[in-house]
Amino acid sequence: MIRKFFFISTTALLILALFAGIVSALETQPATVVKANLENVRFYAPASQSAGMNYAVDGGELFVGRPGEWRKVATPEGVIVSAVAVDSTRPSVVYFGAANELAVYRMDAKSGSLLRVPLSNDYVGGVTGLAIDKANRLLYAGTDTAGIFRLRDVGSSMIAGGHTELAEPVVEIAADSTGAGMVFARTPSTLFRADTQGMNWSAVEGLGSTPTALTVVNGIPATVYVGTADRGLLTSQDGLTWTMANDGLNFVPGSRLSVDAITADPANADVLYVATSYLYGSTTVHQSPVGVSMTSNGGATWSTLAGITEVPVAELLPVAGQPGAVYALTLASRQPQALGSAPVIVESSEAVAAASPAVSIAWTSIAAWVIAAFAGLALLFALASDLRRRTATPATPALQRQTVSR
Repeated sequence: MIRKFFFISTTALLILALFAGIVSALETQPATVVKANLENVRFYAPASQSAGMNYAVDGGELFVGRPGEWRKVATPEGVIVSAVAVDSTRPSVVYFGAANELAVYRMDAKSGSLLRVPLSNDYVGGVTGLAIDKANRLLYAGTDTAGIFRLRDVGSSMIAGGHTELAEPVVEIAADSTGAGMVFARTPSTLFRADTQGMNWSAVEGLGSTPTALTVVNGIPATVYVGTADRGLLTSQDGLTWTMANDGLNFVPGSRLSVDAITADPANADVLYVATSYLYGSTTVHQSPVGVSMTSNGGATWSTLAGITEVPVAELLPVAGQPGAVYALTLASRQPQALGSAPVIVESSEAVAAASPAVSIAWTSIAAWVIAAFAGLALLFALASDLRRRTATPATPALQRQTVSR
């Protein structure tokens, strides 16, 4: 009786496992989104070295990768990503801001943790920019309605430690990571400088023109580069004294040389790129793009990298560790356009996975359950044979089993 119960229960379990395995193997799972090229870039965080990974906000979604292969990063449902920053000393930790809420997220790919840090409940708006001071483990968040927030990353959590309200939205925010405390934020009309590690902010004087572009380079010493609407490019190592750096940019005194965008190679502090235009007119201003120039000596001299004569450049995306390789976003298109030695990305249907959920068949799982099914059938056969043998064996009469002794 016990043997029969064992056969029946084992067979039932194996059959149930077969059906469960097939259902699991055929279960619908979302496919990984892979894009050869970005299409609507709104924020870009270049890798700190040539072998590193870049992060980009494309159409409100977060992607990681390199030119030619971008993979979507899973973010909380309903969050429209607006900005991203990566600490080069902890490359697994990624910070991103939301466009539809005043909140910053910290995601640790190594531990799989995700931390949401609300900035304020007193405003309605979103995050427009993020900057990291890795020397002091500080994160600065610029917003469109609430000014600038300062947060300290203490490892297990992030602590809000400073807020400065501004009358205009923050367009760009940049910080050095050398410990020099060079932190700047740009609004449409004013450049602001941080004091006491971001606890206080003040308007920068002495530019002589409206700021149009901003970047901070982690050189020795750290240097801030500010593009202007009329005076070309200005540089400073303290945020107080400014020097023009227009040698090679065709700036003529009296002309209106506007810097449309500026960026630096994170892997080489001496390599920078600028996009410039000439402005004409007083009441009605006409913008005539000049092109993109490059320096390999920290802005001492510039040389033309690419001429763009149709549409002004809105942003430049450097390829880390590859001098002369940069991508441009224009006022007409937010799809990266290769300049200089940057590789031209050709969209390939083979390189792009479907973004919609797909049925993924795990053939190894199916094979395992098929083997289990054969084992179950073998048990059934053994059970049937055992029952048939017991039925076919005749019972021995009691009289025949008795031994008569005389």
